Amino acid sequence: MQRHIARKYELARGGYTLIEIMLAVMVLIVLTSMAASPLMNSWRDTQTGSATEEVRALLAGTRILALDRDETWQFVYEPGGTHYLRVPLSSATENAADERANQGKQSDTLPTTITFGESSGGTGSTVSSELLTGLADAGELSGVSWSAPILFYSDGTSSDTKFEIVDQYGNSRTILVRDITGGVTVKEGTNF
Repeated sequence: MQRHIARKYELARGGYTLIEIMLAVMVLIVLTSMAASPLMNSWRDTQTGSATEEVRALLAGTRILALDRDETWQFVYEPGGTHYLRVPLSSATENAADERANQGKQSDTLPTTITFGESSGGTGSTVSSELLTGLADAGELSGVSWSAPILFYSDGTSSDTKFEIVDQYGNSRTILVRDITGGVTVKEGTNF
């Protein structure tokens, strides 16, 4: 009889106990939380890097535009904000509404979780409404307080400057513009 009872108990024990299931779930939760943090950091870095690359490409394109058009162009950004803009330093003398005068002008914004760092070159600069003519968001841009302009000259040189792009978690990228070459580079962090 003893043998029969022991065998019946062995056959009935086919599943897992509640404690075993809870322990397995807890291990999975711990492993998932350990993996989630680096994945989120990587996603944030990618987003900041992508926004920085767009700004870097526009800066490099502004240098090329100044060379091609044989005129000085400026790049300005909104310190602590998301707007940035590329326009000529001065408007065409004859007809500013002319299509050629508006070619090359560009404005854009960073993603909402990413902003430009505060400007070390001063703020409060404005861009004339005449220069904003032809941009889709000209009305909104006329009220923005801009950074000091970063100038790109027709000989390939530019203003020597650096500024930051910062995400909501404080991670930053520094964009450097070299004066003699007009070259634009990106560095991670702020110590440059």
